[in-house]
Amino acid sequence: MPHADSVNPPDTIARLLDRLDQLPSPSAVATRLITLLDDESASSRDVIDLVSTDPALSAKVVSMCARSPRGRSLGISSLDRAVVLLGFDAVRSAALSVRLFETVGGFPHGEPPGRSNPAFDHDMFWRHCLAVGILSDRIARLVRKPAPANAFLAGLLHDIGHLGLHAVAPDVFASLCEMAEAQCTSVDRVAARNLGLDGRTAGTRIARSWGLPAPLVEVIELVDQPLDSIWSSRYPLLVATVSLADALVARDQVSIAGHGLRLSSIKGLCSRLELSLDDLLRMRSPVLAEVESRAVELGLEPRPTPDLLLDSVARANRSVGRFAAAYRDQITENQRCQASLHRLNHFLARGDHDTLQSAVAAVAASACSIIAGSSACVITPGTSAGDDPQITFCDADDATSVEFRAGMPADIARDVLSRNRLERCGEPIRLPMPGGEFAVLALGLPVGSGSPDFVPDPVLAGAWSSTLSSALLRERSHELAARLDRADRALASQRDYMSSARAASAVASLAAGVARQIDHPLSVIRERTELLRSCLGSTELEQSVEAIHDASRRAMEIIRVLTEAVSPIDVKAAAVDVGTLLAQACDVVSQRAGNRVFVTAGSGPVVAHLDPDLLKRVLVEAIENALQSSHDSSIMLSWQWEQANLQVTVADSGPGFSAEALEKAFDPFYSGNPAPGRTGLGLSEARRLVEAHGGRVSVANRQGWNRGGRLLIELPDARVAAGKKVLV
Repeated sequence: MPHADSVNPPDTIARLLDRLDQLPSPSAVATRLITLLDDESASSRDVIDLVSTDPALSAKVVSMCARSPRGRSLGISSLDRAVVLLGFDAVRSAALSVRLFETVGGFPHGEPPGRSNPAFDHDMFWRHCLAVGILSDRIARLVRKPAPANAFLAGLLHDIGHLGLHAVAPDVFASLCEMAEAQCTSVDRVAARNLGLDGRTAGTRIARSWGLPAPLVEVIELVDQPLDSIWSSRYPLLVATVSLADALVARDQVSIAGHGLRLSSIKGLCSRLELSLDDLLRMRSPVLAEVESRAVELGLEPRPTPDLLLDSVARANRSVGRFAAAYRDQITENQRCQASLHRLNHFLARGDHDTLQSAVAAVAASACSIIAGSSACVITPGTSAGDDPQITFCDADDATSVEFRAGMPADIARDVLSRNRLERCGEPIRLPMPGGEFAVLALGLPVGSGSPDFVPDPVLAGAWSSTLSSALLRERSHELAARLDRADRALASQRDYMSSARAASAVASLAAGVARQIDHPLSVIRERTELLRSCLGSTELEQSVEAIHDASRRAMEIIRVLTEAVSPIDVKAAAVDVGTLLAQACDVVSQRAGNRVFVTAGSGPVVAHLDPDLLKRVLVEAIENALQSSHDSSIMLSWQWEQANLQVTVADSGPGFSAEALEKAFDPFYSGNPAPGRTGLGLSEARRLVEAHGGRVSVANRQGWNRGGRLLIELPDARVAAGKKVLV
């Protein structure tokens, strides 16, 4: 048989059951006595003959019978006299108890020499079993059913499973007893939870392997179970008798550590058995005295009844102390749970949050309610892929965004708190977020005020995580929707542009052909007019020739502009300094405009992603148009950012646009104020160049003291990441 010390807690139930099956079995005499227990035809002579075959057993049985209360008064000195005076059942039970005790005494104790385990006291275990057996015998006599001898034997063996578990796994079972004692519960509950196998199951296995009668097996299996289970069994009176005796004996603390109390079942069992609890309690001293008498006969160390009672009182006091400590711990735990529940309800009552910022503020407020006077640092993932994490510092007044600095989240949180003269409360907690990301939450108190550990309830932390995740996903979905919308607009614009490009290509082909055809006659006209002008000299016809020459030159310019207007635009975007680009556009017209054009510094980044040559053409045309419309007033160029969109404004202080000009400003060949040398295609071409960038251009009138016209250029997604090389 394998040594019991080799059994460890991870052993499977199957292995434990296999070791239970390998425990020693009762002797042949005990087996025959068990058979006689169920044999209604068995006589006293059968028992006398069987016990007489074992002289040592005969002597012990006679000694036990002589020491019993009735035996002392009747003067029993032989086996025959014991049977005649005490009865067949009493002698049979005494003999069987001796042999069964010897059998289980052969169980391995699992304790190396020189080491004992106080968590499982063998002597106390057997005193408990004897007390339950003796009290079961007396209860059976009061109830008149079942047979007292059967009740005694059932009480003696009712906890055989505990002894079996201790035999196959001594250290484990001793630890379970200590755990049950500390938790003020029964070792069977602890064993079922940790091993998957309790004393009732182990005892039933042993009883069946020994071939014990069905009533004894049922007692071992159902003792101390709920009343409904007991009264629905095949032998309810026997099971109820032993269960009541076990509860009363455990009440007096005559049991191993961790046996547990069954006080709630005592009144119910007394009521079912129609017994008086006071009558049963008066049996306490006689039962304990008989326990000691039989314990000595079975070879246990003698323990006087007063010592046993004092030991029971001491154990009861220790149990009361443990119950009181457990009760205080439970009150503390209940208060903690109620506080956590209140915080959870208060947090959830705030409802959903439309933005991540409001969700962060709500989580921080809930966390700060755990530690009074604390402030919070919350680090959440960026709202877009590749964005830096967002850091928010929250105190009693408001929430403030903090510039991101590279580092580990815990170090960042400590740095943010320390910059606000706070000391971190324990370690930050991680809140899981979608896609394997996580948020970090840390609390801090003023330096020197103490820093208790920040350990929120897991359910509350889960609610924080869900709220932040929901808000982050909502913002990311909004961002994605906005990007999709911009992409749709860009795609639609690109489709329109491609359609226009195809049409323009056809027109350009036609215009190129027409230009080639017209260019030759115009060239001839121009050459001849130059010849005529040189030949005529200062004559009356010179002015007419000059007018013909200017008209041909203007016609050739219109053909050139038309050809450019229908040609495809190749946008070559680069990182450009916006202020420098505006200054260069001003320089182009500075000779004609004098000091009338000014550039104001914009806000935000100065670098944008665009085609500098094309946008310079747009700006020059816009400035020229403003100069023409505003007469002697000044022209102001400015720029600003609207998120990632660049906005450039060309404003004048003139009379502004007329209603017709506001409607037709970008129509080809339209000019509200015709000027010599201008074709009326400037703003139309400017819009085409801006739209090639995916942007748009508009005109409007300014109101108030700074009245005048305004041309607004909007270029989407023009922001350039930091560190990119600037072209101009």
